[in-house]
Amino acid sequence: MKAELKEMNFAGFNIKKTTQYNSGDDADIITYTITDLPASKKERNSPGPSYIEPHILVLSKSASPQGNNFTFFTTVKEQYDWYRTLVKDLSNDEAVLKAKSLDITQGLTGDMDKIKAIFYWVQNNIRYLAFEDGIAGFRPEKANEVLRKKYGDCKGMAHLTKELLKAAGYDARLCWIGTNHIAYDYTTPTLSVDNHMICALNFKGKLYFLDATENYLPLNEYAERIQGRPVLIEDGEKYILTNVPTTTFSQNLDAEKRVLSINGTDLTGTAEHEWKGEEESFILYQLNNLKKDKSKEAFTKYLNDDNADYQITNLSTSDVNNFDVKLTAGYNLVHKKAISSFGKDLYADIDFRKEMGAFKFDTTERKHDYWFSYKTNILRETELTVPQGFTVSTLPPNVEIKNADYEFTINYTQQPGKLLHKKTIIIKNPRLAVSKFSQWNKDIEKLNQSYNEQIVLTAK
Repeated sequence: MKAELKEMNFAGFNIKKTTQYNSGDDADIITYTITDLPASKKERNSPGPSYIEPHILVLSKSASPQGNNFTFFTTVKEQYDWYRTLVKDLSNDEAVLKAKSLDITQGLTGDMDKIKAIFYWVQNNIRYLAFEDGIAGFRPEKANEVLRKKYGDCKGMAHLTKELLKAAGYDARLCWIGTNHIAYDYTTPTLSVDNHMICALNFKGKLYFLDATENYLPLNEYAERIQGRPVLIEDGEKYILTNVPTTTFSQNLDAEKRVLSINGTDLTGTAEHEWKGEEESFILYQLNNLKKDKSKEAFTKYLNDDNADYQITNLSTSDVNNFDVKLTAGYNLVHKKAISSFGKDLYADIDFRKEMGAFKFDTTERKHDYWFSYKTNILRETELTVPQGFTVSTLPPNVEIKNADYEFTINYTQQPGKLLHKKTIIIKNPRLAVSKFSQWNKDIEKLNQSYNEQIVLTAK
């Protein structure tokens, strides 16, 4: 066999390489020796090991056993050709798939409505179950078998999505892709490039990527783990190599608007919430994995951060089974003991969430970059009615921190009879390098300086 040894992440490690020819075996003996190797350190939200651990990729190029010549992966085309042998003769039961496709889209007339119905049906009705055993780690199961069993791995779910869409008359393709957990791309043709399979839809000249393993994420919205990743799309004898679109933080909205009044030592009022993108997907996944009689209680604890003094009543939400629209919630609230008094002054703390306030890095211990699960877009707005006979005498400091990776802003604005508070917590780049931890900690300190101060209202 002709092979290439590709050295990965060797920089910074004491690694020596020697090569010796053994004439008896007609073989090159290659020896790697590593000394003083530090122990692997597992840290939460670290990059995958292929980004940071020293390792060797063995790239099999060709072989000639007993005069028979085999070419493996020297190009992406050869890798695609092998993938194609695994999927082109799966012999699906087209009649079964056609009947199911018609059943799912019954009563629908618009193309996009049909496409969404099929995609969401697979998301909601096929249970994801990872399965890797020999060739089954690479070859999808027959689509009608996934349909019959009601479960499948990513390959099986992608294959079923494709075949149901094809049965409805749409141009759907299988895609091979590596999530952001792995460092490789198709510049290195190897099976290590891919750890996932999705479906692509070519509709009216636009490519849509459908990942049925992502519960409750709508069509044309993409999870962080596949955003920007190279994707290999089947195209008959040829292939299409492109990238999944990258979306901005605006996709993942977590917004809250409150209107509050002071009632003795309590804050009372109403709140409205709105979630989109992966924020919405996270909440819906949790709610739909609970028993129905427990979901309202769990949602309430999520909304009040499990704070018994933050009492929520009359909670109403949008349809938690329809993730094609933004998730909303509204309720009445009473925040007990949120107001204290001393002499003529009232002290109010209207921001009880204080996101990121405790999120600092131990720069003496943390060794690896920190990867957030996805880009963050938190918006908090509160309107506080100033009681008659009182004036705002002291406000916490405003905050304005903006750089290429994140933004933290807090603004207080006074208007006749009321005080407006607005806060944004935005993570634009979900990969925070170790070299930026110190600045992050300083910025969190500035955030906490505002969090730790109270609003002072003084009697006139």
